[in-house]
Amino acid sequence: MELIERDYALQRLHDAAGRAGQGSGLTVLVSGEAGIGKTALVRRLVRDRAVDGDRVLWGSCEALFSPRPLGPIYDMASAFDPEVQGMLGVDGHRARLFSAVLADLQQSPRTTLLILEDLHWADTATLDLVKYLARRIAPLRAMLLLTYRDDEVGDKHPLQLVFGDLPADAAIRLPLLPLSEEGVASMAMQCGYPVEGIFAATGGNPFFVTEVLRADGVPASVRDAVLGRAARQTPAVRALLDLVAIVPARIDVATVDAVLTPMAEDISAALASGLLTLTDGWYAYRHELARIAMEKALSVPHATLLHENMLAHLEAEGSGVPLARLVHHAAGAHDTDAVLRYVPAAAMEAISHGSHCEAAKLYGVALAHAAGISPREQAVLLGQRSYQCYLTDQADEALAASLRALTLWRELGDLTQEGRTLRWLSRLHWFAGRNREAEAHADQAIALLEPLAEDSEFAWALSNRSQLDMLAGRTGEAIAWGTRAIELAKRIGDTEVLCHAMNNVGAAMYARGEAEGRTLLEESLSLALEHGYGEHVARAYANLTSTEVIARDFALAMRTIEEANLYFADRDLDAWANYILVWKARVDFEQGRWDDAARLASQMIVRDAVAPVTRIPAMAVLARIRLRRGDSGADTLIDEASELASCTGELQRLAPVAAARAEAAWLRGDTSLQDPWVRQTCEMAGDLGDRRELGEVTFWCSKLGEGPGAYQDDEDPYTMQASGDWQHAAAAWEQLGCPYMRAVALWDGGEGDKLAALAIFEGLGAAATVKLCRQQLRQAGVRGVTRGPRATTVANPAGLTTRELHVMTLLAQGLSNAEIAQRIVRSEKTVEHHISAILRKLDVCSRGEAVAAAGRLGLVGSN
Repeated sequence: MELIERDYALQRLHDAAGRAGQGSGLTVLVSGEAGIGKTALVRRLVRDRAVDGDRVLWGSCEALFSPRPLGPIYDMASAFDPEVQGMLGVDGHRARLFSAVLADLQQSPRTTLLILEDLHWADTATLDLVKYLARRIAPLRAMLLLTYRDDEVGDKHPLQLVFGDLPADAAIRLPLLPLSEEGVASMAMQCGYPVEGIFAATGGNPFFVTEVLRADGVPASVRDAVLGRAARQTPAVRALLDLVAIVPARIDVATVDAVLTPMAEDISAALASGLLTLTDGWYAYRHELARIAMEKALSVPHATLLHENMLAHLEAEGSGVPLARLVHHAAGAHDTDAVLRYVPAAAMEAISHGSHCEAAKLYGVALAHAAGISPREQAVLLGQRSYQCYLTDQADEALAASLRALTLWRELGDLTQEGRTLRWLSRLHWFAGRNREAEAHADQAIALLEPLAEDSEFAWALSNRSQLDMLAGRTGEAIAWGTRAIELAKRIGDTEVLCHAMNNVGAAMYARGEAEGRTLLEESLSLALEHGYGEHVARAYANLTSTEVIARDFALAMRTIEEANLYFADRDLDAWANYILVWKARVDFEQGRWDDAARLASQMIVRDAVAPVTRIPAMAVLARIRLRRGDSGADTLIDEASELASCTGELQRLAPVAAARAEAAWLRGDTSLQDPWVRQTCEMAGDLGDRRELGEVTFWCSKLGEGPGAYQDDEDPYTMQASGDWQHAAAAWEQLGCPYMRAVALWDGGEGDKLAALAIFEGLGAAATVKLCRQQLRQAGVRGVTRGPRATTVANPAGLTTRELHVMTLLAQGLSNAEIAQRIVRSEKTVEHHISAILRKLDVCSRGEAVAAAGRLGLVGSN
C-alpha cells in the first residue's frame, strides 16, 4: 500500500539526505505515536535512496527488561570496518569505539544513512553514541536518522538529554501526525472497503487503519483485530506466532527452527496472515503493537514455558549469546537461578559500556528474584544497585536500597559492612540535601570502624567526613580529616581512597584561595583519570568548576566545563553532568546570556530525578532572571529553593538563594533588610570566613541600607561598589564580562552614567530593573528617560510586542522558522530571537507549549 499523506515528510527526508550527500551531515528525528508510520516512511526513503547507491546502516532498540548496551550497533556490526567490529564486546573501550564509528563514517566513499529505530527503548550507551555523533555530524556525508515514540518520552526520559544536546543548525525534527479523515477514506477505498466508522475507530493511526481494514467489520480495538486474525490460524501456526511474540523486535530463523521446528506450510500460513514478516533470515511481527498484543494475550503458564524453552536453547548455544537476552528470558521463565547467574555478568557488561542506568535495572531484576538467596547475597545486590542508582541521579532508589542493605548487615552482625553502608548512606543523604542525617551517619561510621582495623573502609569513612566538612565550608576540619585519610591510604596502598581524600583537601584549600589546593585537585583528577575512577574524575571537575565560577574566573571555568562535558559525553554519569550544566547556567547568567542560562536551569528544574544540590542553584539562577525581567514565577522558585537550601545547612547552597531574596527586596523598592533568612546567611558566611560567598550577599544587603560589615577585599568588585568606588567596580565588572553588575555599578554614578546603565538594563531585557530605575530617574527630575513598552505590548496578557504576536500567530499555524522569516521578511536569526522572547514571556520551554499557552490566553485563535 502506498504512503498516504506523507509526501511532505518524505520530501524533507530526501532533502536532508541530499544535503548529507554534499557533505553537510544532519540528524533527523522522526517521531510519532506507535503505528503512525515511522518505519514505513524510513523504508520508503531507503528504497528511493538505493538508486543513488547510499550505504544504509540500520539498527533497532529492543524492549527487553534491560536493553542490551549498544544493541543497534551490534545489529549492524558486519557493515562497519574491521576496526569497529574488533572493539565490539571489548570492555572499557567505549570512547575508542565511538571514535572508530565516527572514523568509519568519515572515510566512507558513499553517503551513509545511519538509522536507529525505537530510540525510546535505547540503552544509555546508545544514547551517548547518538549525542557523540550528532555533535560531529555536520561535516560528514552522513545522516543520523532516529525514530521514537514521542508519547513515551516524558520530562524524565533520558532522550530529553539527547534533545537538549543536539546542535540546532544540524538537526531536523519531523513529527508525524495521524491521517486526516480524507486520508483514511483513501486507504479504505484502495482496499475496496466502506469508510463508515473507520476514522472514528482508529483516530487516523495508519497501523490501526490497516488492521481494521484486514478485519471482518470494525473491531472494538486493534488488539481484537490482531487476536481475531491469530485465532483463525491452526495450532501449529499459532505456536509459531506465540514463540515470536516473546522476543522483542525480531528472532532469527535458525533459533525458531531449533526451538519449534515449524513445517514449511505453517511458516507460509503465518506469513500469509499478515502478522509476521521474514526478512534476511529474521522473523518479526509486522508491527511491534501486534507483537505486544499477542504477548499480552499469552497465559502465564504458556508464556513461562516459551521463555523456558528459549532460555534452554540459548544456553545450549554457549558463547556469543547477548547477556541481556539471557536475562530477559530467564526473568520471563521465572527462573531465579538463571536470573541470578546472568545478572552480575550482564550488569558488568553494561557498566563497561558506561550504561549505569541499565546496570541499575539489572540489579533490580535480580532483587525481584532474590527471595531464595542468602541475606548476605541480597545485601551485596542492594549495595550494587544503590551505587548504580546514585551515579544516574536516582537518589530515592539508591537510598531505599542502602537502607535495606543496612538492616541486613546489622542482622548478620557484620560490623565492617555495616560501617561501610553507614558511610555510603551519609553520601546519599548529602546528595538528597539532608545534611544532618549525612553527618550523623558519617560519625556513626567512624565510631563503628575505628576500633576494628586501619583498613580501606576506615580510610573511606575519614575521607567522607573530610568531604562533608569541605562542602560545608569548614576548611580546617576538612583538611584535618582529609590529611588522616591521605596518610592511611598511602600506608595501606589504597589508590582510590587516596584520590578521594586528595580531592577533598585540595577543594577545601582552593576554596580558601590557596594555589596549592588547585594543584592537589589537579593531581587527584590525573590519578582518577589514570585509574578510571569515573566518579572521582567527575567530583574533581565539579569542585574545580564551582570554585572557578564563584571566584569569577569565568574563562578558566568554561575551559573546565568544556573538558568535563567531553568526558561525560562518553559516560552515563547524569548526576555529575547535570551539576556541571548548572554551573554553566551560572556563568551564562553572570555574563548576560540569560536565555541560555534560563534554558539550562529550566531543564534541571523540570526533571524530578535531579538531586537537590543541583536543583537549588538552578532555581536560584532562574529565579533571578525572572526577577530582573519581571516575569512570573520567581517568588515560587525562591520559596522552594529556600526550603531545599535550609535542609542542607550548607553556605554554598544558602548564599545564592540569599542573594536572590535580597535582590528581590531591592527590586520591590524595599529600603531596609527585613529578611532574617538573608541576615542569618550573611552571618554564617562571616563566621566561616568564606570570602567567595560573603561579598555578594553583603553587597545586596548594603543596597537595603545595611552597612558594609567587616568583610573587605579590595580586589572584589562587590566590595568596591559597597564602599562607594563605583567607577572601579564598573571597570572590573566590564573586564569580567558581567553587563548587569556593571550597570548596577554605573547606576551609582552621575546622570550620564545612570542613563548608560538604563540602556544596558534595557538591552538585557531586565524589565523590572528598568522600571525601578525609571521611577528613580523621574523622581530625581532627570530628562531624556526612555519610555516604557508600547501600549499594544502592555495590552496583551503576556506582554508580547506586535511583532511577537504576529510570530506567535504564525507559530500556531505550524510554520517553520524559515517559513516565518519569509512571511515577516526577516532573517531566520531574527525569528529565533522573537521565538526565544515569546517562550520567556509565556514561561514555557517549547514551541508546542507556547502555542497551547497562547491559546489559553486568547492570543491566538483555537483550532
